[in-house]
Amino acid sequence: GINAEYGGLSPSADLTKYCKHNAEGPLRILCLGANDLRHVLEMMCSGRQIEVYLLETNLELYCRHILFLSILLQDTASMGLQEKTELYLDMFGNSLVRSASKRFVKSNVNNYIKMVTDEDYLKLQLPALDLSLLKFKERDFMEGIFKFWAADDSTFPIDKFWDGRVRAYLGARYDAGRNVFDMDFSMKLKERATLLDFNEYANWRQTGSSYDVRDGVFDAPNRTLCSGIVKMIGGEKRLARGYWGDIVCSPYLAHGIYSPIKSMYEVRNRINVRTASEIAEHNIMSLIYQINTGKKYTAPPKPDRFSFAAPEPTTASLEEVKEEEEEEEEDDDTTPVTEVIEQIKIEESEKYLNKPHSNIKLKLLPLGTADQLPKKQNLLKSFDLIYFASSQVQYFTPQITALLKDDANVLIENIKYIAPLTKEQDAAFLPKIKGLATTAKCELLGTNDQLSNNFHLSYHRTE
Repeated sequence: GINAEYGGLSPSADLTKYCKHNAEGPLRILCLGANDLRHVLEMMCSGRQIEVYLLETNLELYCRHILFLSILLQDTASMGLQEKTELYLDMFGNSLVRSASKRFVKSNVNNYIKMVTDEDYLKLQLPALDLSLLKFKERDFMEGIFKFWAADDSTFPIDKFWDGRVRAYLGARYDAGRNVFDMDFSMKLKERATLLDFNEYANWRQTGSSYDVRDGVFDAPNRTLCSGIVKMIGGEKRLARGYWGDIVCSPYLAHGIYSPIKSMYEVRNRINVRTASEIAEHNIMSLIYQINTGKKYTAPPKPDRFSFAAPEPTTASLEEVKEEEEEEEEDDDTTPVTEVIEQIKIEESEKYLNKPHSNIKLKLLPLGTADQLPKKQNLLKSFDLIYFASSQVQYFTPQITALLKDDANVLIENIKYIAPLTKEQDAAFLPKIKGLATTAKCELLGTNDQLSNNFHLSYHRTE
């Protein structure tokens, strides 16, 4: 059910909390296979200066990283908190999105293309991102991906792709799909992701839609979820373009199954008062607010589904908005849009940068280069933490841990929420990790085990 992941398979976490050498100075963290920016969002709220090296498994993910980073750091005068939250969740976890989300992506495609092809432009527009380590052919391929995002909807009928994937996965059980979804949910997710609601999970399994944070029509294919895999067609290897992502675990795992607010866990009549979608909305809104203002989000959650009171409008506002609106009124620049795209003036660039600044520098690494990293002398013994997604633990080796500072930590993503795994696969994971850790001269921290630890398994380097 998972071929190309477009979202993480564990809740977001502030990885700086796992760094041992975090007393002072900037941190350097390596993330292998995170599949999204969920941990980055948390770290952007840490207040620490952090250099994050990201290595993913496909270039479509890098393009989505650029999209989401641009949403997070949009000028707060042009896009408010609620709009950012809705746009983020729509593009993050829905197969079909609102027309407003589609327009945002399409209108920014040329901007993204210029970012990956012009380093000077990137430094002006999105200084938190560093693409200098990518190969030229990778940037060319990313340009092609962005152009595809702007193409006609008919070239990516994701509803048909989704249904085809579900049919292939369920086979003869397709007509009893909801019962199969219930079995997957009850056997593992119900107990381990207690905030996840079966009805919303089953709806996502059937349709690919997870976040409906605003009433509206969701009918535009989310073209950022398209990717290509090599398949045998007619006896020949060909690139098949379609949706090859997760159809079993769900996008809720990243942002919707954990909350620091105790009231979010309230249950009435054996039903959660909050859906995972509502929890994700509050979590993302809180993170974006803090990223944009540097202050904690203190507004209470919206009324739960058992409340009959009309929802109150979001009261938390970004402090810069009023000031920037006044500046906009004074700005009398009438430069044509086409000219701005082709050649940005210095004063316009400065105005664009009058938006949230990031404490993080994201460095995207060339695909398939995990084994090459230890050969770079400037990276040896320089990282405060290495994060391995559960799909990337094969790189947990003495060569990779040589990148860590002395006595620094390793973090392994838990497989706790991966629904398709059998009991035998579940049971084999921890012994496998312990064996890799021993070979890599790392020791288990604390008393971590798969089920009691919500997110990750922690190790530290002893040699």
